[in-house]
Amino acid sequence: MIKKSVMAIRQKKHGLPKGKGKSGNPKGRPKGSRNTYKLLEDLLEEKVTIMQNGQPVRLSKKVAILLQAVNSAVKGDLKAIRDLFPHLLAVDAKAEEKEHKISSLRKEDIEILTAFLKENSYGKKD
Repeated sequence: MIKKSVMAIRQKKHGLPKGKGKSGNPKGRPKGSRNTYKLLEDLLEEKVTIMQNGQPVRLSKKVAILLQAVNSAVKGDLKAIRDLFPHLLAVDAKAEEKEHKISSLRKEDIEILTAFLKENSYGKKD
């Protein structure tokens, strides 16, 4: 009996579960509430104005961050280079994979795709 009362005190004091099978948050997360990733995505998509080559340019914060990182790396910032290097390798690998897929197409396939793209305004405008 003493054990139960001590447990009851601990449960009230420390917010432990009321009993077996009962949730501490029975209603769950409210509908429409956003998680941290969604909030971050929204913040990174906001537009900012920066000066580029003497002209104001509106970019998303995500693009501005990437631009800043690349510019720092180009200036010789070793930390920026180290942080970007794995992504550079991934971009190169993706480009090589794309090139391999394109080169593996037969000549007839390329002609069909080119004609389709021209007919559907995906090709170069003359």
